[in-house]
Amino acid sequence: MRSLWLLLVLAGCAGAPAGTDPPAGPGPRPSPPLSEEHQAMVDSVERWFRVPGTVTARLGEEVAVGDVRVRPLAVLEDSRCPIDVECVWAGRIRVRVAVSGVGETEMELHRPLAVPGREPLRLTAVAPPRWHRPPPGIDPNAAARFAFRRGGAD
Repeated sequence: MRSLWLLLVLAGCAGAPAGTDPPAGPGPRPSPPLSEEHQAMVDSVERWFRVPGTVTARLGEEVAVGDVRVRPLAVLEDSRCPIDVECVWAGRIRVRVAVSGVGETEMELHRPLAVPGREPLRLTAVAPPRWHRPPPGIDPNAAARFAFRRGGAD
């Protein structure tokens, strides 16, 4: 009886911990590193998100940009030139936003929005950028992020 109990205890120690499932095959493959050219393209967009005073929001997320609250509601138009193509026209992006002191309105990239009694609000960047041929490791359908800041020119 004692040896049967010992065998059961040892058998339990050899298995997976309670409540865990065995691995279901190989995990996701790591993304290959971007080429220098593609990394430079991504960095050209991401740098705007790192400018002091810039606040980032996703669709439906309300953030404070100084004493003004802004919430991106919807992308109305996105005709931006793909980042990996040379275009004659840069295109534009229009976003419906809710802004404290203004209400619901539209904003365009790099165009100031007048906020009564305050500095203008600017949409300074949108990520991810559009791609004609996204490189491996880039998800062109990633959730949109919007960079906002207050004040004068970009």
